Amino acid sequence: MAFKPPIISVEEARELLGNDGNNMSDEQIAELIETLDLIAVQALKDAREQRMKQDAMAMANLTYDIYRDKKSKN
Repeated sequence: MAFKPPIISVEEARELLGNDGNNMSDEQIAELIETLDLIAVQALKDAREQRMKQDAMAMANLTYDIYRDKKSKN
């Protein structure tokens, strides 16, 4: 797997976490960042897939409406 630079530094994450980050090691914060990144990537994939399904359904409905309209004119 190629090196992927972190989206946010441990120091920046520690600032965002505030008091909640005080009891966490740098490694724990780095793991949290990686985990949140993976969750975000998966959420984007899921959203794209859902959007593609919605688009496919809309296209199928449109095709059916056109077919039904042409059939009713014959």
